Amino acid sequence: MSRNPYHTDTEEQVPTLRNSVLVFMDILGYSAMIRESEELGTQQEVLFRLYTTLSKEREWLEERTVSQQQLREFIKKDNYALKAFTDNIVLGWPIRDDAECELGSAFSKLAFFQLQMVTSGFFIRGAISVGNAYVDEIAVFGKALTEAHTGELSLARDPRIILTTSAMNAAREHLTHYSEPRHAPHTRDILQDSDGQWFLNYLDCILIAENNQGPFYDEFLKHKTIVEQMLQQHRGNPSIWSKYAWVAGYHNYFSDLHSEHFNDDYKINVELFRASPTLIV
Repeated sequence: MSRNPYHTDTEEQVPTLRNSVLVFMDILGYSAMIRESEELGTQQEVLFRLYTTLSKEREWLEERTVSQQQLREFIKKDNYALKAFTDNIVLGWPIRDDAECELGSAFSKLAFFQLQMVTSGFFIRGAISVGNAYVDEIAVFGKALTEAHTGELSLARDPRIILTTSAMNAAREHLTHYSEPRHAPHTRDILQDSDGQWFLNYLDCILIAENNQGPFYDEFLKHKTIVEQMLQQHRGNPSIWSKYAWVAGYHNYFSDLHSEHFNDDYKINVELFRASPTLIV
C-alpha cells in the first residue's frame, strides 16, 4: 500500500486533485554555482558538499530517519508528499479541515530544512500556496503549483520562502480562531517584510527548545558566519550581494527581537551590508 496521501487504496490509482498546502522551492543561484565551480576548478568539492547536504536533509524531509520511521508505523498514510528534481523541491499537504494544521506542519518542517541548508552554504527561495494540487513521484499538477511557482519566481526575490495570496488569506483566517491573535502559532512562524510579503521565519526553529535548554546558539553562530562569508565573497556582484544583505538584515532583526538570548556578539557586522553610501576618502 502506498503511503502517499494523494494515493487511494484502490488497485486502479486515478490521479485526483486535492485541496492542499503546497510548497515550491529551489536553491538560490544553482546555475551560477555550477558555472563558478567550473571556473575555479572546484566542481568535485561543490558537488560532494551539495550531494551530502541534500541527501541528509531529504532523508529528514522524507521522514526516513530511525525515529521518524518508528512514528510512521502507527499511521497508514504520510501527511504530505514530496517531489524533488535537480534543485527544485515540491511538497504537498492534502488539507483535511481548514488548513491550519497543514500550514503549521509545513512551517515547522520547512524552517528546519531551510536553516540546515543555509548553514551548509545553500540558500533557499520558495513560495507556499493553498489550492488544488496533486503530488507524487510521477507528476506534480494543479493551481496551487502554478501559484507557488509564480510566487517563487516573481515575489520571493531574496532567500526567503514567501506566502502567496492564498496562503496569506488562510493564515489570516487562522488568526481569528484565537481571542488574542498574538498567541497564535503563526505569529512566530511568519514575519512581514518591508515590501509587504509574508515570509517563513525559519530562524525561529533555533528557539524550539527555548524553555528547556535555551536557544541553539551554535546554529545561530553558524548562520552568522556563512552569511558574512557570502557578503564578503560577492561584494563585487551587486545583484547577488544584495540577496545576502537581505539575509543579514533578517539575522540581525531576529537577534534584536530575542535580545534576551542574543547579545551583539551574535549579530552580523552592519558594515558588511550597510546600504547607505559613504565617502571614498
